[in-house]
Amino acid sequence: MADCLTGEIKTAQEMKAHIASGKLSGCYLLFGEELYLKELYLGRLKNLLADDSINVITYTGEFDSEEIREEIEGISLFGEKKLIVIRDSGLFKKASDISFLEGAAFGGTAVVFSEAEVDRRSAAFKAFLKMGVVFECARQDETAVKKLLTSDAARAGRILTPDAADLLVGGVGNDIVSLKNELEKLILTVPEGGKIEKKHVRSVCELSLNARIFDLTDAVSRGDTGTALKLLHALTDGARKDKSSALGILTMLGRNWENLLGVKTMLAEGMRESEIGAATGQKPYPVRKQCEQCRRFTEAELRKKLKDIMELDQAIKVGDIDESLALELAVTC
Repeated sequence: MADCLTGEIKTAQEMKAHIASGKLSGCYLLFGEELYLKELYLGRLKNLLADDSINVITYTGEFDSEEIREEIEGISLFGEKKLIVIRDSGLFKKASDISFLEGAAFGGTAVVFSEAEVDRRSAAFKAFLKMGVVFECARQDETAVKKLLTSDAARAGRILTPDAADLLVGGVGNDIVSLKNELEKLILTVPEGGKIEKKHVRSVCELSLNARIFDLTDAVSRGDTGTALKLLHALTDGARKDKSSALGILTMLGRNWENLLGVKTMLAEGMRESEIGAATGQKPYPVRKQCEQCRRFTEAELRKKLKDIMELDQAIKVGDIDESLALELAVTC
């Protein structure tokens, strides 16, 4: 769909090809939760649909459609190509008349909408599909995100190892803006020509609590008591702004052991990693790690781990054991 002038473009690759073709529409609607893609393609469209920044007019929120119509029909005093950018108008979440856009054209005055949400059932959205190009900036899958991060690291003269990319995406999520911010920290930490490894991600990046608990469970499953205690102390260090409670940590550890028990059962039934991911709603990286971890234990050992966590949790609640001691027992026994 690289040469379409109206309708919906389905993938980032198609959108890239469409822009590269130079056969552009006079109207674009960019929407979705992936801010990085919206800003990326908005920037590229600005470069092609306006002669320069003087010829870019921006509106945010609600606007006067007649004012936009006049801008479209008016002559630009500073060049042939003018662009109107409309952000977060909410126009496509309700019944709206978009006839004011009919004069928009590539090479004259073009219009680009950047919206967080749209209602595909709305009359405005359906009408726009016949008038311009629609592209949903959806969250990208892990493979695409890791490829982007690896390329960014390479351009900066660093090598992002596959394990580090896995941990980064698994620990931060797939929001590209957040990931690129964390990658910038890593690039500043690792010298040019060096490798960005898992140890750098752990020490530099703001990983989610889930990711750090997962790392802790991984150390326990390897029998690496020293690393497990270090990770535990990092979680409970009073200096951390996101200090976690002992009961909260125990709950998450218990959930991890429960997940491992479930994954082990599914592996025993002959399920593949992709099928386990679909059944549990998890992404490939945590599923792969869980498969690795659960193979280090028998089913009975996993059940005992889960039982021990439950008993320690109850002991803390009734005051039979100190929280710090309970946590240390949870990761060393």
